[in-house]
Amino acid sequence: MVTRINAAELADYLERLYRSVGMTRGGSRSMAATHVEADLRGIPGHGSRLAPDYLAKLRNGHLNVRPRMTALADTAASLALDGDLAPGPVAAGAAVAAAVQRARRSGVGVVTVRGAGHAGALGVHAARAARRGLVGLVAAQTSSASVALHGGSGRPVLGNSALSIAVPGPVPEEPVLVDMATGAMSWGVLHQHARSGRPLPDGCALDERGLPVRDASKASVLLPGGGGRGQGLAIVVELLVGALTGSDPLPSGVTGRGLLCLAIDPGRLGVASHLVSAVHEVGLAVRTPGGARMPGDRAWAHRSHAETHGITIDEADLRRLVDLGTCSVAAPGSWTDHLAARP
Repeated sequence: MVTRINAAELADYLERLYRSVGMTRGGSRSMAATHVEADLRGIPGHGSRLAPDYLAKLRNGHLNVRPRMTALADTAASLALDGDLAPGPVAAGAAVAAAVQRARRSGVGVVTVRGAGHAGALGVHAARAARRGLVGLVAAQTSSASVALHGGSGRPVLGNSALSIAVPGPVPEEPVLVDMATGAMSWGVLHQHARSGRPLPDGCALDERGLPVRDASKASVLLPGGGGRGQGLAIVVELLVGALTGSDPLPSGVTGRGLLCLAIDPGRLGVASHLVSAVHEVGLAVRTPGGARMPGDRAWAHRSHAETHGITIDEADLRRLVDLGTCSVAAPGSWTDHLAARP
């Protein structure tokens, strides 16, 4: 069963939960906003259902409630940061803001972070640059190996690294947006398949014996998406994020991971209006009747609907959030009343 929750109400509750474990007001707001934005765009695997896991890591010290991110190298166009085990959404928000600032000054801004936590839906962060008229790119490592290679032994070698690219267009709030895992899918999406009983597409995952599997509940290893070309992308993203951030080039199981942010200011290249026109022209060609969609179209349509009608949350996930509140802050009465009415 699912229920619908008002986005502002959910954000306020999540912010108070993060404040209750000692995070700053700004950090708590960043965490809550990232979760809710993922939920609004229809990415529940990276939305509020992750809050209990983040909160547990903040309580046990695997993530810092008040990290002190420090500069390791700083130039007009680049910045390298030590993340001090900052929660990923906090680290990504700070890194994108710094990249945008440098791009405004130099035309391009590159910011790396080492030792950050899981950043969640990277498109949330990349889109922040695009909404300011810049091209944004964010890539992130995972801390553990979970992706095997096509034609390999079935042993996980790569992490399910993620990549997002956002390009500003005619509608500032709805940039062209690619947000993807380099594996065939994110683990959040795989877990949704497992919970719903939906079979996985062919070629997505292997079981513990290294055999192809479509039952998501039996999947233990992912495969790269897109066959050989997708595998090449997965390897390159893993290498770039690991190497350029000074992190381990392959997942090591150690807490903390690399994060790479890039911002490009088309205005400094003299093509700001041309870029927006180009996005419009390509959009007209792509969005033919019965044809394809532009990257991001589905997310923005979902967001518009969820803003009006509420965010859909699985009731098991909602119960976990409400239970967290019993020890820290009170959940809204409408949530508890709704759950109490269920058998």
